[in-house]
Amino acid sequence: MSQHQCRARHQCERFSDPEGTGNGGDVFGMVVSGGRTVIDTLDTKMKVIGMDSGNRLNISSTLPRGTRDAMQFSPALIVNGKQLISGSSGWGLQPRSVIGQTKDGQMLLTVIDGRQPGYSIGITLGDLTDILYQYGAYQACNLDGGSSAVMYYRGRNITRSSAVTPDKGRHIPNAWIVDAN
Repeated sequence: MSQHQCRARHQCERFSDPEGTGNGGDVFGMVVSGGRTVIDTLDTKMKVIGMDSGNRLNISSTLPRGTRDAMQFSPALIVNGKQLISGSSGWGLQPRSVIGQTKDGQMLLTVIDGRQPGYSIGITLGDLTDILYQYGAYQACNLDGGSSAVMYYRGRNITRSSAVTPDKGRHIPNAWIVDAN
């Protein structure tokens, strides 16, 4: 976080993390940053979550032309205003991280803590989809949740990680970052 002058950071991509103690270095799926393809392996089981130069969020099966930043995860929750998930969809109650956007371009970065009885047990994807829809999400996709579900704001973690080492969190390979500008 210190290398970026930013207001918020939001974990996103799935990665190899044996026993919850990995270094976050093995990303699965495509990564594009600043218009440059960092990892070009398209995982056909995952959605491409991309942002163009006009800061419009796109969720699709391929990398759209003109994408500035992108990564992959699943499932898509809302695409073009249509809710795609209901109930738990077999995913159960978990900590969640989601990126979304309203039709007028407002970003919806959402983290729900979980796996902490007495504080938060998490949320189903269906309930989270319903909440995002109520807030006007036109696009929304699930990101890496579980112990990766963290959000930083102004240099401070504002969530409670369920990581093996909650005081240290866990190493992550990438994140959506909201710049102060």
